[in-house]
Amino acid sequence: MRARTKWAISLGAIFVLISVGGLALGDYVYREGTSVPCEINADDLPNSPSQFFTPGIDNGPFPGSGWDKWVDYDLSEWWITDIPVDEVTIPGAGGVQLAAWWIRPTYPAAQETVIVTHGYGTSRRDYNALLPSSMLARAGFNVLLVDQRDTGESTCVDGRHSAGQDESDDFAAVADWLVAEKGISPSKIGMFGVSGGAIATAILPAKTDNVAAFALEAPIFDFAETARKEVEFQGFPGFLWQLADTAAKIRGVNLNKTSIPAGIEAAGDRPILLLHGTDDQRLAYEGALKFRDYAESVGVDISLETFKGSDHTEGMLSETTRYSQALTDFFHQALHQK
Repeated sequence: MRARTKWAISLGAIFVLISVGGLALGDYVYREGTSVPCEINADDLPNSPSQFFTPGIDNGPFPGSGWDKWVDYDLSEWWITDIPVDEVTIPGAGGVQLAAWWIRPTYPAAQETVIVTHGYGTSRRDYNALLPSSMLARAGFNVLLVDQRDTGESTCVDGRHSAGQDESDDFAAVADWLVAEKGISPSKIGMFGVSGGAIATAILPAKTDNVAAFALEAPIFDFAETARKEVEFQGFPGFLWQLADTAAKIRGVNLNKTSIPAGIEAAGDRPILLLHGTDDQRLAYEGALKFRDYAESVGVDISLETFKGSDHTEGMLSETTRYSQALTDFFHQALHQK
């Protein structure tokens, strides 16, 4: 009997050690996988609306030599030099302060306004946030280009993103600010998110009625599949995403609290545009197809603009004219007719 007790205690101790070790590993993967810089990336420091550049080799938005052709790519025709730009600070959720540029070619004469945000690990100074902002501003839209929390010059909370959960709360507050401080009608406000910013944009319909249209560059649909691939991209075995998700929940963070399907359903009669390259190595094109199919199944007005052969966010460089036309036509139709 005493021997059995010892075996039970030993097995219990082994189980506890394995569990603790697994959670510690999961917590490490969670912290590494969601880490974002509470600062401006060195490559982006020279960038502003009046001049912006693509990053150097090995610092582009996708891995491999495919980025090399875009290093030092001339974007000067898109620099915003003749449109007023103001530096503003906007209250986000929970006391967070969000740094932003208020680019206003038509305000207050025209109200149509698009909130724009960047992907994870970058900031509003990244070319792939500034370039579409310029596309929109040149088409006559007011643009509010925002640093997400824990990035750029916004409040640093903990140096981790929340897979769009806290970020979408912030953008709901940004829309409220546009209504209250700038007098913009909710029917004239759109949202455009790039990469990680597209996740917050996908969730945003469930957080506010003050945004009338949503455009997403490189969207995802399946949280579990995306989390697995992101863990692999970070250099860990894919199955560890579940341990990381558990570790996040122990910390009080639910990375899928408001799901993307819930965001899609909440869009109702508010239209959605997806833009995605077929050769995206970071966020697979299949995510856009699943997103579109689900939106259609619940009766949401959705369109998908596909950029054949383009990698992650590459469509805005490889087919700039078509990209600009698709983005601006969508918001013209969605916001001008209301």
